Formats: sequence, structure tokens, C-alpha cells
Amino acid sequence: MRPVRPSAAVFAVFLCLSWGGGVACRRGATASSEGASPAPTVEHRGGKVVVPEGSPLRQRIEVQPVALQAVERHIVAPSTVEAEPTRLAKIAPPLTGRIVKLFVRFGDAIKAGAPLFTIDSPDLVAAQSDYLKAMSAIAQAERNVARQKDLVDHGIGAQRELEQAQTDRDTAKSELDRCATRLRLLGVDPGNVAGPLTVRSPIAGRVIELSTAPGQYQNDPAAILMIVADLSNVWVTANIQEKDIRRVHQGDDAVATFNAYPGESFGGKVLFVGDLLDPETRTIKVRIAFDNPDSRLKPGMFATVSFHGQAVRELTVPVASVVIVGDKSHVFFETGPWEFERRPVEVGDQVGDRFIVTKGLEVGQRIVTSNAVLLP
Repeated sequence: MRPVRPSAAVFAVFLCLSWGGGVACRRGATASSEGASPAPTVEHRGGKVVVPEGSPLRQRIEVQPVALQAVERHIVAPSTVEAEPTRLAKIAPPLTGRIVKLFVRFGDAIKAGAPLFTIDSPDLVAAQSDYLKAMSAIAQAERNVARQKDLVDHGIGAQRELEQAQTDRDTAKSELDRCATRLRLLGVDPGNVAGPLTVRSPIAGRVIELSTAPGQYQNDPAAILMIVADLSNVWVTANIQEKDIRRVHQGDDAVATFNAYPGESFGGKVLFVGDLLDPETRTIKVRIAFDNPDSRLKPGMFATVSFHGQAVRELTVPVASVVIVGDKSHVFFETGPWEFERRPVEVGDQVGDRFIVTKGLEVGQRIVTSNAVLLP
């Protein structure tokens, strides 16, 4: 007896029941999952954001009151080394003439009053000659006054002649004083008018520039022949931006780093803050005094200066509490338990992981301080 095979119709009915049952099972599972919808993360109620009970955001956001914090901001500015003006002497020829002799060389250390060079000048000869003539004139005037006075005392001379002699003496004395003053301004002792003029250093220091030689004729009174500088103390001049001027004060500590000495830093104090703002760069000059006993800091060197100003109490908020919408900054204010409202604020500089708030917040107000970006 042969086995009975199921007909094609029976097989089709079997497959249909099998597939239909599977689809029905899947539809039932879907229907059951849709029936249990999860709780909403946030709710919007009249412009406010509410975090309902059971929302996972309650575990991720924090709310704290706004408070003042001591902020010490560091300002970094480019700067240049300069010689202190009171310790820098630019030597120019006091008059036109020929350099007769040089007493110093480039790099020499000299004392105040040390001879630098001698110059022979026709103007000096004329000044010396005028002084000698004035000496002779005053001597002649004194003798004339004595003679006229003797004649008047013996009843021979006239009083008018005596008075004229006294006037001539006073005029000669004024001329002598003028000639003596001219020689002193040239650095010549009126009591020693012989020889060429010797120019001396007004300060102690080192010859850092020399641009003349013996035999050279100098006819430009503004030409700088040499520069003598005392570089034991130097200035570092920094250019501070206008927005940071109020944060730099006289006496503040400053630290400078130089390209010539990588890895080293030099400490100094703010000597003074300038009074004039550069209209083109919108910066102001701030000068810092640095001790330079080894002359390692050279005028013209570039440096970067970091200013450590006094700590100021500012209203700050964490960076994570600020949300940028468009081109404005916002924070979420707490208006009730787990109820918040987004409001605009103005923020300033970032100090570490906090923003300084300049407008829109008051001390004591409660805001979202972490994961504020999760609140839509």
C-alpha cells in the first residue's frame, strides 16, 4: 500500500495558516509595545521647560545659585626691551668741527665725567677769543672807573664822566658773563680756554654705539656720534589692548619671556601705565622695570609679557550653563521645582571653565549649571 501524499491545495492551506499565525503574533507584540509609551523627557508649558518626574534629565542636570567669585585674570601682550631714558645718553657734537681724538671704543665701560673725544672747532676758537676780549674790556673798564673816581675826589673830574665809566664797566661785566656762560655750555672751563674742546660722558655706563673716528669733520649738530647707556636696569614696554587697560595697575607683578632665552622667565613690576591711547592700534603702552645686572636683556629684543593683576570678585557661571541660540548667549533660570525658563545674558571673558557674566544675572538667582544644552 503506497503512502498518501498531501495535495497541493492542502499544502497551500498549511503554509497560509503558518504565515498568518506568525503575522498575527507579530502584530500582537507590536500592539502591546505601543500600548506602554515611555515618559516624556521634558514638557513645554507656556514658554517654560518642565522636567517631569521620572525623566532621566533629573539625574543629569544640576541647579545652583549664582555667586561672586574671586577672579585673577592673566593678560598676555607683546612687548619690546628699551633702555631707561634717564640711563641713556646720546652724544652729539656740541659745535661743528673736526674730531681730534677718541678716548673710548665700542663696548667700553666708562664712568660719569670720563672723556669721550676732543673736537677742534672755529666756533670754539671764536668763543675763546670773545672771552679773552671780554676779560681785557672789564679790566680796562675797572681802571677807567678808578681814574674817574680819583679825579672827582680831587675836584678835577666831572661826576658825569664817572657815571659813564661805571656804566661802561657794567656793560663789560655783562659781556664777560655772557662769554663765560657760552664756554660753560660747551663744557669748557672759562679759567682754561687753551686747546680743543673735550666732550665728557654725562652718565656712567657702556658705549653701545659709536659712529665717528679721529679726523672726521662733523657739521651736523643733530648727528649722534655715540650712545652711552647704563643697562643694569631696562624697561620692557608692552602694548595693552583697550579692553584690558582697567586690569593693569602700577605695581602689578609681570613675567616676561624672551625669544632669545626659551624656557626662562624674568620677573618685574609695572612701573607705570601710559595716558595716551594709540588711535590706530587701540593699545596703550605699559612699562615694566626689570633688573639686568648681566646685561642679558638688550634694547630692541622682543618679549611676551604676562600680567598677574589683583583678584577681582566677579559674577561667573560654568561654561556648561551657557547655551548659544543664534548669536546670543542664554541660561536656564529656575522658576519653580524642576521648572525653567531660558533667558538671554551677556558674557565676557572665559576664565578657566567659567564665563564672566556682565549683564542679565544677579547674585542668588538659581540656574542650570550643567548639561543645560540638553534642555530644548
